[in-house]
Amino acid sequence: MSALLAAPRGWTYLAAYAAAQVPRYTSYPPANRFSPAVTPAHAAQALRALPAKGALSLYLHIPFCKKLCWYCGCHTSVPTVADPVQTYVDALVAELDRVAGLLPASMRVTHIHFGGGSPDILQPDQVRQIFTALCRDFRIDPAAEIAAELDPRGVSRDVVDAFVAGGLNRVSLGVQILDPGVQVRINRIQSREVIDAAIETIRGAGVPNLNMDIMYGLPGQTREHVIETALFAATRNADRVATFGYAHVPWMKRHQKGIAVADLPAGEDRFRQAEAAARTLIEAGYAQIGFDHFASPGDGLAIAERTGRLHRNFQGYTDDNACALIGFGASAISSLPGLIYQNTPDTSAYREQAANSLPISRGVALTESDVRTARVIERILCDFDVNVPGDLLIAACPFLTPMFMDGLAELSGTRLTVTERGRPYVRNIASCFDRDLHAAAARHSIAV
Repeated sequence: MSALLAAPRGWTYLAAYAAAQVPRYTSYPPANRFSPAVTPAHAAQALRALPAKGALSLYLHIPFCKKLCWYCGCHTSVPTVADPVQTYVDALVAELDRVAGLLPASMRVTHIHFGGGSPDILQPDQVRQIFTALCRDFRIDPAAEIAAELDPRGVSRDVVDAFVAGGLNRVSLGVQILDPGVQVRINRIQSREVIDAAIETIRGAGVPNLNMDIMYGLPGQTREHVIETALFAATRNADRVATFGYAHVPWMKRHQKGIAVADLPAGEDRFRQAEAAARTLIEAGYAQIGFDHFASPGDGLAIAERTGRLHRNFQGYTDDNACALIGFGASAISSLPGLIYQNTPDTSAYREQAANSLPISRGVALTESDVRTARVIERILCDFDVNVPGDLLIAACPFLTPMFMDGLAELSGTRLTVTERGRPYVRNIASCFDRDLHAAAARHSIAV
């Protein structure tokens, strides 16, 4: 048994909190409360109203993979003759052109993120086509962070070079799990040699920043497996590591039915896997960022956390402080002052709509109460400490009181502080301010 497994337990396991279903709060209100009442006209009005001197963050969704992983909860599919990548790229470029025409011309782009799916499914010419549109339509800051999520199995030098030519300076590599047995259970076979080769290609192409995503709670996974993967990320000098707990939602993602529920670690076993990942990375020198990210001390995310400038958006924890995040592509979500909206998730419908209008299917117009609540939730998740407006505190007290009694949080006047004991349960604490959560029947991922 490893020393990490033998060490005294540092986290306190409280079953009712660990197993509670709560949102991840990458937005408030969460996406399951979006409504079709939000239309393209509402989005166009909000885009035109953005501040002329404001900074923009762009997210481009590439909803295709060469092979579907059974654990995946993303909007993605394997491309077919009837659903090809090239026509999707053409629609994406049309949407970029249309949105750019609505924005104040002086806005500058400080962040660009390619997500998926697997953006490495793009051919080099398609990557160049997208960057040509981005450079034509937007003022991209010379210091902009340009990132892409890549699958180690799809990394090739010609594709990476095409991204680097467009300004790519950060890659998030989907490592997930090293154990071959677990890889078989999730339909994602990628040997350590394949991952190392991808890292070498990315570094060799001149990409200066490398993130790695790892997972816990997968079928057949143990704490030893989690520690092995976390140590791998640390020894490959990942700048950031994100640790994600598998969310089993087969009612939303049918391919997850390929995973046997009986094989999933549950209860305290799953909880201890999350703890093992955190302790391994902290002992390797990483700073913990929020509840599921880790960063090397000199990384921008760690600096943002130390200086109170950490934020949370649809990519998780970020140092991005742009006034608006605009999502492009099927299912992409945009967050503007006063409005959050989501594009249609169906790729065929997206192509048709993007040719003629903004391809929006639903969203939510933010009330003043939403904005205030969102700020409190974000600061709890980012800082573990927030000064709460009195009316919000009074409304949350019935839900907070048990957490105070269990030592998860403390209150001094109107200042709420999450204790060390409560940090694994910070999503539970944040959810106390979500006025609609307890009345809603929607299901979410479990807290830890």
